Amino acid sequence: EEVKAEYTSQTCKCGHREKANQKGLRFQCKRCGYTCHADLNGAINIGKAISGLAA
Repeated sequence: EEVKAEYTSQTCKCGHREKANQKGLRFQCKRCGYTCHADLNGAINIGKAISGLAA
């Protein structure tokens, strides 16, 4: 299955997307404070999109 990877590393699980959420390999949501590796965050968002759980 194909998923567009655009913005997946900048989008938080809370739904907030902002370029400033990602600095290099660090992801930290400017709205809720959630923090993790940017690539892991992107992979989670892609997984959610594939499974139909994406908002």
